[in-house]
Amino acid sequence: MTSTERHDRRPGELLPYGTPYLIGDPAAARHGLTELRRALAHAGVVAEAAVARPASASAARRLAERALNGGARLLVAVGADPIAHGLVEALHAADAAHEPDRALGLVGLGRQDLAATFGLPDDPERAASHLLGVGVFLADLGRARWQGPDSVQRSGVFANSAELGYPAEVSSRLQRATRAGRAGRLAASVTALARSHGTPVRLTLDHTTVEFRLAGLVVANGQFTMGRMKVAPRALPDDGRMNVLAFEGQPLTIYARSRELYYGTHLPHPQIREYQSKLVEVATAEPLTLALDGCRVPGGPPLAVDVLPKALRIKI
Repeated sequence: MTSTERHDRRPGELLPYGTPYLIGDPAAARHGLTELRRALAHAGVVAEAAVARPASASAARRLAERALNGGARLLVAVGADPIAHGLVEALHAADAAHEPDRALGLVGLGRQDLAATFGLPDDPERAASHLLGVGVFLADLGRARWQGPDSVQRSGVFANSAELGYPAEVSSRLQRATRAGRAGRLAASVTALARSHGTPVRLTLDHTTVEFRLAGLVVANGQFTMGRMKVAPRALPDDGRMNVLAFEGQPLTIYARSRELYYGTHLPHPQIREYQSKLVEVATAEPLTLALDGCRVPGGPPLAVDVLPKALRIKI
């Protein structure tokens, strides 16, 4: 991780982006959010907090937009990836409206893929220290365009990954199965397997176009997805490219490699195509589930992804 931003401020200043505004999911409200506020209070910082109900990206985005309109400049996603995704969308919209100089804090509490890429601690007390000071990582954003169920093109951004097929089914189901532990993870994976299928695909990248039978696709900006599996160990969130992993065959071939995926030891493999590309275009013969940052979105391929270089400030 090398892309950092420095600010010409007093050396001892704790809050260059102002007081953190914490937005958590209901699980964080039960455990983690209060502890994080207490740890910040010990450092002399009184942070406001809100809980997104339901635990969805849209609910988190509404809270984030309200906080930004109220003058907040450091939004902190406390809990699972849908909360982080909602905050990313709100911050991107603020930048598009020429309101820059805002940052995203990440406190995953063990349930967030995006925070894992940056090695940020899950413990609230340790995480609090990363919300103070001037350290900021300039991360790329992915911009996705796809066909909605009404045949109208839709668009969105993602900080961690865009997924098609089995990976999208797993990631979106895991958000609801977190509290069920290992049994919940297994149930999510098996249900995703039953709901997925392979399909012919045309995949277009910067310098090549390939056709094969696709079991699942991960367009990765971060290294971890599908419940903190290290699916894209060579992804770098500040290199101006996406790490593209295309799994050939049937979804069972991905499921069978779950242990290797968890530790990032699945590469190289003859049934996994890996690319680095600024542009990704996907056309499939049959509909596939699409998820951005683990959040299922309506519609699906054809899908096009490009990169917004260093478009997101992440507090580290």
